[in-house]
Amino acid sequence: MADLKPKGYRVVAVSLYQAEADEADRLTEILKTAGWHKANRSLVIREALECLQAHLRGKSAEDVFRYFLEHLASRATSPRRLSGETGTTVDDPGTKH
Repeated sequence: MADLKPKGYRVVAVSLYQAEADEADRLTEILKTAGWHKANRSLVIREALECLQAHLRGKSAEDVFRYFLEHLASRATSPRRLSGETGTTVDDPGTKH
């Protein structure tokens, strides 16, 4: 049986916190409402990865490591993150109560 997937295409599973999945869905709905009818969560995540690649392009392995370390550390020290609604916050999914 012929493989119908385009060459170079691979399905991967990605774990997201609820707020992250909600944000991907929100962005998808914005695109669909604006007329991009084939928009989906995968498109949004692929675009986010493209932005990250552009930001880190040409960086050394040490710079890439430092980027992730600094960003993860800043989230870890902030027990609350902004939600999609202006002026409101939600508990960080990694925070235990």
